[in-house]
Amino acid sequence: MIIVRPIRDEDLDNLMRLAKAAYPGMTTLPPDRDALLKKIEKSTTSIAKQVTEPGRENYLLVMEDTVTNLLVGTAGIISQLGEDDQFYSYKINKVTHSSKALGKKVSVETLNLSNHFEGFAEVATLFLDVPYRMKGNGKLLARSRYLFMAQFRQRFPNQVMADLRGYFDDQGRSPFWDAIGQHFFDMDFAAADLFGAVNGNQFIADLMPKQPIYVNLLSKEARDVIGRPNDQGKAALAMLEKEGFLWRGQIDIFDGAPSVDTFIDHLETIQCSAVGNIVGQASQCDDTQYLVCGGDIASFAACISGIEIAVDGSVKLPSETLNALALTEGDSVRYVKL
Repeated sequence: MIIVRPIRDEDLDNLMRLAKAAYPGMTTLPPDRDALLKKIEKSTTSIAKQVTEPGRENYLLVMEDTVTNLLVGTAGIISQLGEDDQFYSYKINKVTHSSKALGKKVSVETLNLSNHFEGFAEVATLFLDVPYRMKGNGKLLARSRYLFMAQFRQRFPNQVMADLRGYFDDQGRSPFWDAIGQHFFDMDFAAADLFGAVNGNQFIADLMPKQPIYVNLLSKEARDVIGRPNDQGKAALAMLEKEGFLWRGQIDIFDGAPSVDTFIDHLETIQCSAVGNIVGQASQCDDTQYLVCGGDIASFAACISGIEIAVDGSVKLPSETLNALALTEGDSVRYVKL
C-alpha cells in the first residue's frame, strides 16, 4: 500500500536514493548525506517537541510503498518562515514618473526586496518518483501536508505560502538569474540555489542589492519569465490554485517564479474534510475514494481508501487501511474526497 508518514531516523539511506532521483531539479532535497541527515534530525526533533504555537519546526513527510519499503516521494512543511534565517522574495511594484515640460507620464514596474512571507508557513520539497506518478499518488502526497496542518493546527500560523520552480531552458539556464543574480553572486543559478538549500539564506542578505530594480532595464527574455513557473511546474501551480492559493505579485529572487499564498483555514482540503470515529471494518465501500489520515503526530499516516460513512458521522474502513494507518476501533480519522 502507498502511505504518507513523517520521516524517521532510519530512513537516511532510503532518502539518499530518492534525493539522487530528484537531483538536480529539487535543490531543497540535495543528494548530500550531511544535509539530508540535518533535515531528518530537524523533522524528528520537531515531531517530538511539545508545541503550543509555531516556531522553528520543520516537518518532512515521505511517501512509502509498504510492499517494497521504498521511499518514493517527499513533502515538506516549514512551520514559520523567518525563524532560522530571513526569507526573501521580490515584490512587483509600480512607479510612475511624469514631466510637465514634456507632457509625459511613464509607469514602470520595479522589483523590491521583501521579507513579506516571514511568519508564514511554507509547503515545500514536493517530489514524487516518476514510476509512482499515477493513481492519485500526487494528490495524496501534496494534500497530506494540509491534512497534517489540520490535525495539528496549533503548530502552524494563519497563513501559508508556496514557492514554485521558475522557468529555465533545456540547458538549466535561468534568464531571470542571468539578468540579476549572476551579477551579484558570481555563480551560476544551480550553484546558488543549491548553496541556499544547504547553507541557508544569509548570503542573499550579504550580497543582494537592497535598492529597487527597474524591470524595464532587464532583457526581454528576463521580463518574459517574471511570474512564470517552469513548464513542468504548471500542474503544481494548478493544484495550488485549486486549494485556494493566489499569486499577489511576489516572486522568487533566484528565478522569478510566482510565490503564492493563502490562509491555512481557507485551504480546500481542510474546509472540505471531516472527522469521524472508527466503529469497525468496512464490509463494502462504494467507488468513491478518499484521502484518509489518523494517528498522533509521531504515528501520523495518510493513504487513499474507500470509506463507509454512517448518518451519525462514524466511519468504517477496510482492514487494509486500518493496518496501513495502524488504527483500531475507537480511533478517529480525518477524511476528504480525493
